[in-house]
Amino acid sequence: MFVLVSLVFPLTLGNDSTILLKIVGPVMLVSALLATLLAMQNIFRPDVINGSLEQLTLSSYPLTWIICTKIFSFWLITSLPLLLISGFIASSYYVTGNSILIVILTLLLSTPSLVHISALAAALTVAIRYPGALMALIIIPLSLPIMIFGSKAIEFSITGIDASAPLYFLLGMMFFTCSLGPMVTASAIRISID
Repeated sequence: MFVLVSLVFPLTLGNDSTILLKIVGPVMLVSALLATLLAMQNIFRPDVINGSLEQLTLSSYPLTWIICTKIFSFWLITSLPLLLISGFIASSYYVTGNSILIVILTLLLSTPSLVHISALAAALTVAIRYPGALMALIIIPLSLPIMIFGSKAIEFSITGIDASAPLYFLLGMMFFTCSLGPMVTASAIRISID
């Protein structure tokens, strides 16, 4: 999904580098958000269907750590490949030099937050049969600051402005969501299962 959405714009807009350089940040981050949303819809659903999630909530193992490892493994499966191909996709938008590294760094800092927010939405909607639309309504407002600051970081690096301020915000959001996300998600799972 990430590759399809990201490569549609350079193919349809042609070789106008000024337009492509203006939209590279929002397109890359929205593509990452869509890929995360599609992948995370079913993070807890198989466990609910076979009853293992209820058993995990009753077990002596801390549910927060179980959720943390599940979220991290989903990040490795869904977001790490995005990071590996994002440099190639950014070059199709005429991004060069140091700005390609900023695109990769922006995705590295923003995808953990997106995954944790998506896991929270999946935990809140775990009892719903088709959670896609409700998950989108939960995820999009919570991820808007990540989209805005990530887009600004990429835009600043392309125009030659210091991009450290938006990157520090993304780093703070990553630490915030990674530290509180598993606890809140575990609480949401307990509420949804009861």
